[in-house]
Amino acid sequence: MKTLLTAFIILTGQIVIGQSYDDQINKAAEALQKKDFCNALAIFKTAFEDSAKIGTYDFAYAALAATQCNAEKLALTWLKKSQVKGLGMNPGEIDAISSDSGFVKLHRFAEWTVLIGNMKTVMVQKQALQTQKTDSWMRMIDSNKLSKRENKKFSSPKSGFALYHTKVDTLKIPYLVYVPQSYNASKPMQAVVYLHGGIVSTEGFNFDNPDLATGEPIFSVGDAFNSIIIYPFGKKDFGWVAQKRAFENVLTIIDSAQQHYNIDKQRIFMGGMSNGGTATFWFASQKPNRFKGFYAFSALPKLEVGDINFRNLSQGKSFYTINSKEDDVFRYNDVLSIYKEHKIESKDWTFNTLEKGSHGFIYDSTTGKQVIHDLFGKLLSK
Repeated sequence: MKTLLTAFIILTGQIVIGQSYDDQINKAAEALQKKDFCNALAIFKTAFEDSAKIGTYDFAYAALAATQCNAEKLALTWLKKSQVKGLGMNPGEIDAISSDSGFVKLHRFAEWTVLIGNMKTVMVQKQALQTQKTDSWMRMIDSNKLSKRENKKFSSPKSGFALYHTKVDTLKIPYLVYVPQSYNASKPMQAVVYLHGGIVSTEGFNFDNPDLATGEPIFSVGDAFNSIIIYPFGKKDFGWVAQKRAFENVLTIIDSAQQHYNIDKQRIFMGGMSNGGTATFWFASQKPNRFKGFYAFSALPKLEVGDINFRNLSQGKSFYTINSKEDDVFRYNDVLSIYKEHKIESKDWTFNTLEKGSHGFIYDSTTGKQVIHDLFGKLLSK
């Protein structure tokens, strides 16, 4: 019971207080923490009258309270509803639920065995589907790659994604290229380099993830603005945070992409999100002549590989950044303070503010893509 209860307390701690359903769920969490299960059960019942707001795991936590308050049948009903909403679909959840001491009283019911069995079946199906998607993705990005140009003539590729590698010592570093439908191999096209975030917590190069195609909104810039997208991959032991060779390899990746695609060397734009946005300040201050302009989302202008030469952000290379006041990773006031300290010497730096939005605001399904496109509408028009 400790595992599920702890998870519930953590999740509810992230809820924005103010709405009646959220208030009820927070009260239920407090009751569960105090092991006042029957009170928690009563609160859950009241909260569930507003069925439109019930989250994926709310039924599971309510089932825990019901089990401990001798309402086993209701607990089983709620667990079934929780499964419909996705309970058991993430790694480790089925084992956690099966071994949770808070649900031991349910083990004598046939419905419990059926429920766990159904969860395992759905998980196996999900894993098989994911494997199929991954295999299809890998075949596509491998088959779409081009040989290096010969006799100064570029090949005409399919639009979409292609996977390439560079090499540093014995390490193969992958990068993706997205080719928009408007690409014409006989005409130079502008390119956008994007450095992803999450470097400090990424164990491996996640190029085999098929969800990249739809999950990374930067790729929408390709067709919307007639741009080739160059997407390097980093990880915590070789990424653009503390390893200078990883920074330098990004330049090698750009050189490599230029051997396969007709890229306008005068219109290459560099940027990224979070760690990638921070790294952009290195490129803007150390290698500004390689790029036409720069952009950064949710970046902290403070490098681990050396000081930023802010004076180099005054060479006519537009640099747009966007930070949210609600960012809980890189605090807005910290970033604003750095901007104010250096804004006179950093004439190219345009600091933009979002009133609402998390650290990962570009991934917001409602507003994220529009924010990105608004920025590129300004940057690429220069």
